[in-house]
Amino acid sequence: MRPASQPARNAWLPIAALAFATSCAAQDAGALKLKVKDDRIVVADKSKPVRAELEVQYARLAEAVVNRDHAAFQALRTDDFHTVDENGRPHDAQEMSERARAMLANLQPPIETRNEIGLIRLEGDDAIATVRQYFSKMRMLDGRLRRVETWVTQEETWRRTADGWKLRFVDGVRAPDAYVDAKRLHPGVPYDPHAPEYVPHPPPAGS
Repeated sequence: MRPASQPARNAWLPIAALAFATSCAAQDAGALKLKVKDDRIVVADKSKPVRAELEVQYARLAEAVVNRDHAAFQALRTDDFHTVDENGRPHDAQEMSERARAMLANLQPPIETRNEIGLIRLEGDDAIATVRQYFSKMRMLDGRLRRVETWVTQEETWRRTADGWKLRFVDGVRAPDAYVDAKRLHPGVPYDPHAPEYVPHPPPAGS
C-alpha cells in the first residue's frame, strides 16, 4: 500500500515544474525541454547542438571578413536576408549585399571579428541568437590609418537549410561602442582626433 504521505510528496512536482519552466523560458525560450521523471525535474538544453553549429558558421563569417571574400560572406546568408537597423529602417538583401561588398573592399588589415553567442531561441527551422559582435580594422581617418574597434549587440536569426545554417534576419541593434586608436568615441558624433575621450554618465541610482 502506498504511504499516505506519497501523494503529498509528489503533489508539488507539477507546480514546481511549471514555475521552473517559466523561469527557464525567460532565460532561453524555446531552447529548453522539461519533463518529470521518477519524481525529478529533468531539463534538456536543445540549443546545445545548435550553438555548436552556429559557432562554426560564425567562424566562417569571420574568415570571409578577414579574407575580404564577398562571395564566401554572401554564401552564409539566405537569398531573402534583410535587416532592421537601430533606427527602425529596413534594408533588403540587395542593399545589404552592396554594403557588404563596399565594407570588405575598404577594410585594411589587421582585421579581427568575434561573435559571442548569448541566448538562443528555437522557432521551427529558425534559431534566434543574441550576439555581441566585436570588429577591429584599420581605417583612414584624418589623413592616417587608425585602428577602429566597434562593439554592438543584436538579434540574429539563422535559418536551417539544405546547405546548413544561413543568416536570414538581423534586428534589435543596441549597445554600440566604438574606439579609435583606443580612445572611446561619443556615440553618433563624427570622429575628431582632438576631442577628449568619451566617458558615459553612470546610470541613475536604483535604475
